Formats: sequence, structure tokens, C-alpha cells
Amino acid sequence: MNTKHQSTWRIAIGDLFAPTRKSWPDGSFELRYFDGNFLLQLCEPHPSSELLHAFRYGAMHIALYAEQGVIFFLFRIEGAWGWSDQPFSVRLVHEEDQGPGDPIGNHYVLLSVVLVNSRTGRVCALRQVTMSPTFAQAFHKLIENQRTAPFSMEAHCEAIKSVYSTLPTSDIMAVAALHVERAGQSTA
Repeated sequence: MNTKHQSTWRIAIGDLFAPTRKSWPDGSFELRYFDGNFLLQLCEPHPSSELLHAFRYGAMHIALYAEQGVIFFLFRIEGAWGWSDQPFSVRLVHEEDQGPGDPIGNHYVLLSVVLVNSRTGRVCALRQVTMSPTFAQAFHKLIENQRTAPFSMEAHCEAIKSVYSTLPTSDIMAVAALHVERAGQSTA
């Protein structure tokens, strides 16, 4: 999705997540990045009340793994999702959304998380958690490394395949991660 209009993008429970889409693949998720802001979209068909409760209140853990120029953002939400990973490259973000955002410094960075009913495209729940300053600094450093490195889609896809051949599950990748933390908790 083109996020160029993020300053006017409204996300509300009951509304379509994206005005032009009424469905998403079941069980899919995507980490979105726009001008230094992070949003994790999770898609589930007809989320149960138990899943909604876990989404809202379950402890959320996040992790970073990087290899061959690819960043893997990992997350899990207790009671709802086990470890899952999303390969990420800032070079695949629309150019107008690649802005550096605010300097990180020693600040927590917000991660917005949206649960979407994959069958209707409507937002079921929202939550916000934070990345610690250490985690956010590491993430932004990896993003800056991507910005300055040469990029080819073919090499990017091959790197992802290579990583998955040695770390075939998100659980294994989480053990090898560079940074792991409970979102909202200091790692210091």
C-alpha cells in the first residue's frame, strides 16, 4: 500500500484498513514503515473473542535478525501468535515514505499494531507498544545500512531464501536474533 498520505490516513475499529481493499490473505502480516514510523498489520479471518483479548493484552515480544542486507523483524504475542518474521528492506518502501523520521536518540519508538479481519478488510482491534531506545537505534542503524548499500530485487530474494535455508522457522531465527525484547520494556 502506498503510505504517502499517512498524515491523513485514519485507522479506526470497524473501518476498512485500506479504503480500496475488502480482504487480505488469511494469517498474513506486514510491517509497514513510513518516515520513521512503524505499523504492524495482522490479518485473521473472523477473530474470536479469545484472540482479540490476547491481541489487546498479551505480552508482545519483538526481535531483529539481519543477514546479507535483509532485516527480519520478528514478533510474538502471548496467547495469540507464536514467533513470526517479516523480511524488510527500506528499499522496497515507496521513496516518498523513506524519510528518516525523527532522530531516535535515547527515546522509545512507537509500534502501532492493527488486527484486521482478513475476510472483511475491517479493523478489529488496535494497540500500541514501544521499542526500547536500544532496539530502535539498532533497527534504524540497520535501515541506514540498507539505504547506503547497493540493491537488487533478485539479490534481495536470494538472500531471503538463503537465510530461510539455514534458519527455517521464526522460532529458530528468534534464538539467533541480534536484539530480543518485550515491547514496552527497557532492555537496559
